[in-house]
Amino acid sequence: MVDATALGPERRVRLSGPEREQQLLDVAEGLFTERGYEGVTLDEIARTAGVSRPIVYQHHGSKDGIFIACVRRAREQFERSVIDSLDPADADMDSAIRAGGAPYFELIAANPRRWALLFTSSASLTGEVADQLTELRAATIARIAELARPFLPELPDHELTAFAYAISGIGEQLGRWWLQNRAVPQAQVLDLYCTLVVGAARALTGSSS
Repeated sequence: MVDATALGPERRVRLSGPEREQQLLDVAEGLFTERGYEGVTLDEIARTAGVSRPIVYQHHGSKDGIFIACVRRAREQFERSVIDSLDPADADMDSAIRAGGAPYFELIAANPRRWALLFTSSASLTGEVADQLTELRAATIARIAELARPFLPELPDHELTAFAYAISGIGEQLGRWWLQNRAVPQAQVLDLYCTLVVGAARALTGSSS
């Protein structure tokens, strides 16, 4: 990701359309993660990227549009890191939960501000923006359910979806707790996450093994 502070109007580089779009996302994400949604204006994004305001409009439409695009890209990259960590040949649910949880807590440790961007709950985010964030979270949860299905083949769809929401909730709240308790080693937090998620899975299936 491009450091937002490293770019400015004095560095006007001619980029292709896709390159410009990614540069704007890099700059905007840097600003949003540093200052929060409320602390950033579209003019600041344009100025820091070294482009005019209409260029930002052309690629993303509005501040809301570029914010949603930042969150979408971050979620897609995070989901890809989780998927890549899983072994398709692994039939052991406990191992899969650990493998999938590891990159999640690595993200929090490496870039807590970017993690906060994914799980922002600002009171100022209402209407269409809030609805789109809800849709992105729902898509992530649907992906969790899809990944969990091979390990829980007999579970009814509605229970599988509920389990996916539980995994998401456990991870999010444990992440918030860890940011307030950073003295706890990452490995210990991952162990706790696995204990909670595996426990929920076994409770649903009635399994004690």
